[in-house]
Amino acid sequence: MGLTVREAGPGRGRDFESLPWHVRSAGSAAWTPPLPGDERRRFDPRHNPALEGTTFARWVAWRGGDAVGRIAAFAPDAPADVGYFGFFESVDAPDVATALLRAAERWLAERGRARVYGPIAINPRDEIGLLVEGFERPATLLTPWNPPHHVRLLEGAGYGQAITLRSYMWTRDAVDHRGVLELAERSAARSGVRLRTIDVRALPRETRLVADLVNRSFGHIWGFVPISPKEADHLAHQLRPILDPSTVLIAEDEERGPCGVALSLPDPNWLVRRIGGRLWPLGWLQALRLRRRIPWLRLMAVAVLPDRRASGTVAQLIRALHLAWLRGGYEYCEMGQVFDDNVAMRRVMDRIRFPVVRRFAVYSRDLGGGSP
Repeated sequence: MGLTVREAGPGRGRDFESLPWHVRSAGSAAWTPPLPGDERRRFDPRHNPALEGTTFARWVAWRGGDAVGRIAAFAPDAPADVGYFGFFESVDAPDVATALLRAAERWLAERGRARVYGPIAINPRDEIGLLVEGFERPATLLTPWNPPHHVRLLEGAGYGQAITLRSYMWTRDAVDHRGVLELAERSAARSGVRLRTIDVRALPRETRLVADLVNRSFGHIWGFVPISPKEADHLAHQLRPILDPSTVLIAEDEERGPCGVALSLPDPNWLVRRIGGRLWPLGWLQALRLRRRIPWLRLMAVAVLPDRRASGTVAQLIRALHLAWLRGGYEYCEMGQVFDDNVAMRRVMDRIRFPVVRRFAVYSRDLGGGSP
C-alpha cells in the first residue's frame, strides 16, 4: 500500500498526538504513555512558553488508512542556521522513517537551516536524545524512551551521532555511602558554602533564582537555551503539585550569595505508569492517592557557577541530596542527563561509583544549505 506523509496542521493534531498508542501496539513496560492533553499543551504557545521564538511543523505518515509514524521540526530564532526534529515515532520500516525525516529536513532547509539535530523536543534544554542503551529501564521525567529499532532507522537515513549523554543511578543499596560522605566532607572544609532547601512559600521567586543559577552555570553547554522569566513562572506552576522541597537545594556563598543549585523532583512518570497513562474513568483518583508517595526521583540539574566549581560545591550538593533522599524514603533516582564531555561532573559521579544505567545520542545531518 502507498505511503503518504501529511502535515498535521491546525485541526489535525489529534492524529499526531494519538500515534504513539498505535505504533507501539502493546508497547513496552518501559514506555511512559503521555497523559491526555499533555502533548496538545506542549504545542500550544499559550500553555508552553518554551515555544516563544520558535516555529514548528508536524507530520504524520500513513500507509493506506493506518498511521505509521510521526515527526515534528523546530526552527528557533537562534541559532538561525540550526534546526531540530523531535517527537519522532515510526514502525520498524526504513521507508516510513526516511520519508518523515526528509519532510522535516525540507521544511528546515526552506527556512535557511544548514544542519538538523535530533531527536530534540522543542530545544536542547527540553527532552533530548535518542535512547541507545538501557532500553529495559523506564524513562524518568523529561528523558526519552524509544524502541531499539529507532537507532537503526536514523542511521539508515544518513544520520550520525553528534553528541552523547548518559544517566546514572542512585538507589539505597547501589551507592558507596562512605564515598559520598567522605568526598563531600573534604569539600565542605574548604568551600565556605552553606546549603538550604527551596522556600515553597516564595516559589515564584525561588524558581526565578534557580533559573538564573542554571542560566549562568550552563551557558557553555552545547545548545543551551536560557530559561526565560516566563518559563520560570510556568515551572513554578508545574512543580507545585509534586515538589518535595527537601530535594531541591540552593548553595549560598557566605560573601557572594547564591552560587549553585541541585534540583531533584519526584518522578511523575512513575505515577503515570501506575495508572496506565489514562485518567478516565478512575485513574485520576489513583493519581491523587499516590502523588505524595512517589518513590522515584529525577535529578534534573546540578548547576554551580563557574568560579565556584573548584570549591567542592558539587560534591556538597550531591552529599546533601543523598541524605535527603534517604530521609525521604526514596528508592531510586535517575541522575542525568550528563553530557559525555562534562568531564568534571563525570569525575564526581565516578568517584562515588554511581553506575551508568542509560545512554543517549543526539544525531545530526547536514542539509547542505538547500532542500534535500
